[in-house]
Order: sequence, then structure tokens, then C-alpha cells
Amino acid sequence: MIDTPLNIAVFGAGSIGCYLGGQLTHAGADVTFIGRERFKSEIDANGLTLTHFEREKIILSPDQFTFSLAPKDIAAADIILLTTKSQDTAEAAQAIAAHAKTDAIVISFQNGVSNPDVLREHLPQKVLGAVVPFNVTGKGPGHFHCGTEGDLTVEYLNDPRLENLQVLFSKAGQGLNLSPDILAVQWGKLLVNLNNALNTLTGGTLKQGLLQRDYRRALALIVEEGLSVVKSTGIQPAAFGKADAAKMIKILRLPNFIYKIIMNKIVKIDAAARSSMLDDLEMGRVSEIDYLQGEIVRLAEKTGQSAPHNKIILELVNEAFSRGVSPKFSGAEIYQRLK
Repeated sequence: MIDTPLNIAVFGAGSIGCYLGGQLTHAGADVTFIGRERFKSEIDANGLTLTHFEREKIILSPDQFTFSLAPKDIAAADIILLTTKSQDTAEAAQAIAAHAKTDAIVISFQNGVSNPDVLREHLPQKVLGAVVPFNVTGKGPGHFHCGTEGDLTVEYLNDPRLENLQVLFSKAGQGLNLSPDILAVQWGKLLVNLNNALNTLTGGTLKQGLLQRDYRRALALIVEEGLSVVKSTGIQPAAFGKADAAKMIKILRLPNFIYKIIMNKIVKIDAAARSSMLDDLEMGRVSEIDYLQGEIVRLAEKTGQSAPHNKIILELVNEAFSRGVSPKFSGAEIYQRLK
């Protein structure tokens, strides 16, 4: 632990970045958000409101933090939380290299597994991988809602600044674990996040999808295929949440009446929760599918395997983004495409 206040920058402050940075502000950290004009104008006018499906609301006024459009304002940061979309990682790395302190810690709170390696190619700073297990969506100007549960995980580093970060998140009610094998955790999360694409194809809530048995069967197929590809490389994905991928596959294939009984015991999910990928589609933004199903397909090709189920979902999501609208498939329609 260190006694001086921790100076934190959130680079790429969208839904996840604003939620994480808002929690840290609430806990007493000095936080600077670097983001786009749309977020800045909304938050300057409304402040930050953070809601959680189980915890108390957090309301922050604009004078409690700094929201900037200029990357140079990360210059004083001890820790930089990178929360940009994966396709923007290289560009963000160039800005961080130009403006950050050389002894700053850069933590990649991004989807996929390859972003830390991209950052290390560009940065002299210590780069740590990390995992955000929960879903955050925008609910209005400056309002960000967490609809699922879970503790953050950050790659282990023997540094008192990380201990301080743990304490700050804990004050806000948010758990943060340190892992010596972050790659296993990242792959564990990626396998679970393969569901984001299916949610995008249905256009509804996560819960509506999971309550359809054929939707779950489709999800089980793509997770099982992804698990096989990853394990063939010698990586054992870590358990994510309350069940590892193998158990998750078995649970997904249960009949509806049994699944409904155990669902609330395995994972708590807000009835209104949706994937960020569906939000991206509806907002006209670029898809991150290349860093989810795309990671599985590329790894399979690299190792002389095939991943036909994930490739089909990859193509369907790319088609949806090219059209700018969800096809609103039922679970049965998705399952038939895979079969």
C-alpha cells in the first residue's frame, strides 16, 4: 500500500470505462477520463450515474472528476485503464506512448486475448492484461448500468499501486482479483463472451435468449468448439464465474425446466441486460466480432484445425453489421444454421 492518492486515467471512456472510472472516483481516486465528444458533452451536462442490478446507485457531479478529449491529459496518471474497442488498440498505444509517464502501469480492460501483446509492441510502460466479467450498457446521458455479476481480474504484478487499486474498487463494492495466469482467464472469458454474437443475432435481451433451449444448444456448440481449439494449444481456460466452460456446456444443454431452476444459482443476470455488441450494432459502430469468434477461427487456422460453427456465427454477425440491423433470429433459427 502507498499513502499518496492514486492518479488514474481511463483511456477510451465509453460504457465500461465510465463505469470503472466512476467507481474509482466514488471511492476517492483522482480520475481523468479520456473519451469522445458525445460522452464528454453528456457527462459535463448530467454528471455520472452508475447503477447495478444488486447494488446501490452511485451519482457523481462533473466537478468530482475530469473528462477530457485530449490524450495529453494522461500525463500524470500512475495507472491507465485502457477501455477502447480492440480495433483501436494500436492507435491508443501510440497516444499513450507519446504522453504517459514511463513508470505508469497500463491495464488492458478490453475484449479478446491479443490486446496486451499489441500494446507491448508499442509501449515502454508495464502492460497488464485484465478481464471485465460483467455487462455495462448506457441507459441515458451519463447513466451506465451493470446488468451481470462478477469480479474484475488483473494480471499479477508486485506493485503497491495495484494493491491500492484493489482497495479502491473494494470501497465501491467491486471485487478485483490478481492472477498469475491472465491468459487462461482471458480465454475463459472469451468462451463465455461468444454469447455476445448470439445476442446480437436475436436482438433481444441476454435472458430472453438463454431461456430458449435451441439458443442454448447453439451456444453450447460454439463454446464446445472454441474450447477444443484452445485446449489443443496447451492452454487450459480458467473457470469464469461459477462454472468452467465444460460445465457450462452441460448446463446449456439441459431441458428448459431444469435450466430455469439452476440458472439463478449459477449466474445472476438482469432481465434487461444485453451485449455491448448489440449496442454497437444499433449505434452504427464497428463490431468486435473479430476479437471473439474471430479469435477462435484464426487460432484454428493457425493450428491446422477448423471451427465451422464459430465461422458461421462470424459471417452472420458481419452480415448484420453490414446491413446495420439485427436479423432478430430465434434460437431455433440460429441452431438450424449451425446444424
